[in-house]
Amino acid sequence: MKVLLVSGGLHRLVWACKPKPLDIVNDDPLKLAEALAYITQAELRLDAVLITDEGFAESGHPDSEEALSRLLDELTARLRRSVPVLVITRDPARMAAIERLGSRRSELLLQKTSLVRIPERIYREGFERLMGGKASSSFLGFGARSRDAQPATKPTAPTAEPIPEKKPSFLDRLRPKPKPTAGNGERSATDALTRELDKVSRGISRVIAVTGHRGSGMTSTVVNVASEASKRGLSVMIVDMDVDYRGMNMYFNSFHERTRKDEDMNASLIRTLAKPQDYMTTAFNLRENLWLTGLGYEFADERRIDQFYASAKLIGLLSLLRHRFNLILLDMPLDILRRFQETMIHIDGFALCVPNNLHAVLSTLKNAEVVLGEEAQGYLNAKSKVVVTKYNDRSRFQGEIFAPDQVSRVLTSGLLDSFAYEMKVAGHVPYLPEFDAQIETDLPLVHTNRDFEHAYGTILLRLLEGAT
Repeated sequence: MKVLLVSGGLHRLVWACKPKPLDIVNDDPLKLAEALAYITQAELRLDAVLITDEGFAESGHPDSEEALSRLLDELTARLRRSVPVLVITRDPARMAAIERLGSRRSELLLQKTSLVRIPERIYREGFERLMGGKASSSFLGFGARSRDAQPATKPTAPTAEPIPEKKPSFLDRLRPKPKPTAGNGERSATDALTRELDKVSRGISRVIAVTGHRGSGMTSTVVNVASEASKRGLSVMIVDMDVDYRGMNMYFNSFHERTRKDEDMNASLIRTLAKPQDYMTTAFNLRENLWLTGLGYEFADERRIDQFYASAKLIGLLSLLRHRFNLILLDMPLDILRRFQETMIHIDGFALCVPNNLHAVLSTLKNAEVVLGEEAQGYLNAKSKVVVTKYNDRSRFQGEIFAPDQVSRVLTSGLLDSFAYEMKVAGHVPYLPEFDAQIETDLPLVHTNRDFEHAYGTILLRLLEGAT
């Protein structure tokens, strides 16, 4: 079955949710206006269309209904038959517009959701519905005007039952994924970067602590480096040590929802520290080779935190995880690192996150001076690579562009005596409008933009340098 996917910046994420028997015909992301031009291609074979909110021009755009109507007309004219067009939306205004249009067009289908960040299961359900699967309570086929009704016009392609996913084994998570081939939807950041990352041994084990002063982009760095590493076939564990803010709940809606329903998962970090050998049940499996352990927002047992949130427990956890994962990423702000200074010798490297402005540089140095002893400061300096986050190309220092290399030079210019060693720059992250949207969409930056994909791919490569 061949499906046209109109999902804008969500293209790669939604693509990953499709069942195996289904084929996405467009390799590149499409908006609704671009889809009209795409289907005019000669001899285009098509059985259905899936559209998400990101495929429309913008929320509440007055032309959305008209553009969708034109798409339906063009499909019928080109293919000489009606094909089902499913819209997955969380926008109430768009729901009303599609319902109006659906009263006249039986091939138009609607899948509603009230979730601010649409989880992957919703997209999988949409694909399965187009393949003739069972309708959920959120699915509306306008032919019968009922929430549970079947669509009046069924897909013309042969239907197929979704193939159940095989439960991954421990060995599966350590095996590299098949290399992407042309047309299968997987895209490399750049050819050169892909070649370098392909050289990284899948037998490595690396512990990286991402640190810095609060607000410097640490959690975003952890999320996106982990997502990029997972996409490249490395097995990854995220350990969210920030028990004060618990930011991973914002980036991974599936984890947050699970912690609200499951008290054991709500205490995931504490349970994992207490029994590292049980990580497969105490940590949360985000996807095949990406795991997360942290605390839910509602966990408030201070006694258990005091008992297990300690250096000795973390050292034991890291020792075990080294035998299970290629990359262990710790979200550990400087003020949290103060409590775990004894673990620093067990960490292979630090990603020191610093925005490229003088205030951020001085704040980082002041934080390091206040929370760490002199010996720990020197160790942090020697083992760190700088990640310039939220990079602003208009920022200036001494009249010149405050470039990433300049950020590193200022950090080690003598403003803090213990920062005496030059620090390499792992990379920088451009500050674009999509940066803040990743929390609202539950979509890491690496899946939305080629610039971000390349930026985090480069950071990943440089953080893994010297790994064995």
